[in-house]
Amino acid sequence: MNVTKTQIDDLNATIKIELNKEDYATRVDDALKEYRKKAVIDGFRKGKVPFGLVKKMYGKAVLVEEINKLIGENLSKFIQDNDLQILGEPLPNEENQKELDLNQENFEFVYDIALAPAMNVKVSKREKVPYYIIKVDDEMIDKQVETICRQNGELMPVDAIEGTEYVKGELIELDGDGKQKEGGIHNDDASLSVAHIKDEESRNAFIGAKSGSEVIFNPAKAYPNKTDFAALMGISKEDAENLESDFCFIVKEIKRFVDAEVNQALFDKVYGEGKVNSVEEFRARVKDELQNQFKAHSEYRFTFDAREKMLKKNESVALPEAFMRRWLLATNEGMTQETLDKEFELYRDEFKWQIIKGEVIKENNLKVEEEDMKAVGREIAAAQLQQYGLYGLSNEQLDGFASRLMQDEKQRANLYDRALENKVYAVLKEGFKLEEQEISMDDFSKLFEKK
Repeated sequence: MNVTKTQIDDLNATIKIELNKEDYATRVDDALKEYRKKAVIDGFRKGKVPFGLVKKMYGKAVLVEEINKLIGENLSKFIQDNDLQILGEPLPNEENQKELDLNQENFEFVYDIALAPAMNVKVSKREKVPYYIIKVDDEMIDKQVETICRQNGELMPVDAIEGTEYVKGELIELDGDGKQKEGGIHNDDASLSVAHIKDEESRNAFIGAKSGSEVIFNPAKAYPNKTDFAALMGISKEDAENLESDFCFIVKEIKRFVDAEVNQALFDKVYGEGKVNSVEEFRARVKDELQNQFKAHSEYRFTFDAREKMLKKNESVALPEAFMRRWLLATNEGMTQETLDKEFELYRDEFKWQIIKGEVIKENNLKVEEEDMKAVGREIAAAQLQQYGLYGLSNEQLDGFASRLMQDEKQRANLYDRALENKVYAVLKEGFKLEEQEISMDDFSKLFEKK
């Protein structure tokens, strides 16, 4: 076997692989022997098919398969051994790659490769990058306090229905005369949310009702969604499809969801007993939590601005665009030339950014340790749990979530990539001069509208 590289220009080259029979013959024979062990052919016991027959039936397919494996292995080895920094993957040369003639014993394969250009990844404090700090104002704190109170509220018994209550009672199907229907539906333990009633007339029928009140309404109109309707009736969705009767709802219990009050009981429930002891301390704690949340927003925005800065530093660096276009069309199923032309600038920037990241990683000898991935896992877990109103969890509390993420192969790969990218941005953040700018949340959001 002979593998050689021919340099076309600074950004393009070809790799030629020449195979002789001795390069693949043993591999093909070994593969056919494995086929023989498993082959099931009429007239022969399993594993006893003559080798010549197996070769006649499967020889060409196995030859192609083993040649492809050899090509892939040796292309990768040559690129690695020669430390070639390539873009995408090798593509068959359109001019010199001949069709595979299986009647020959010697084969020649020519592949095009695109070489990554050198990028300027040096940074200094003379270069400025904005770093936005979101201002936490009283209005934000008020809204967050309202959210915390709502998340920690509870259902409380009340005397009468005003329109938002949860009601339990007895549900009785009526006949055309407004009397209990013989053999009709009778649910002793029905429950409904007045706020979720879609029909205004039905909802108004409940307003003012008290325990013991009898409310006549039509559930089919009140709950046009048959799943909700069937759940109220205590019947199957299929049985609910054609049910149009009026019903009597005898109210037994009324509860209203009431937000928690801002008091010591709430402070203890949210932060632990005795950790917060006044409204002022509570609001200060909420402000700190918001600032911590927004710090993640600031870091995220920095990744945009730092990436843009590095791309700007390298805007004059040329890429092997003809190869890139070929590779993108070849590897993206369904991509058209029109789509590629429209989006190529984005792809070009992404190619450049990947090269820049690679050089930053190499120059700074960046490596990802187990703890780095675990830290990213904790960040992901904390962000997910905050959606359910769980804030301020310790690393020990988050470790279980992070460990579960790391046990999944795909999640683990994602954690590795994110941890490595975090290290790249940490290098850039340390190298650039950050211009801190306080900004409102509205103006911060507008920054992303410009892109």
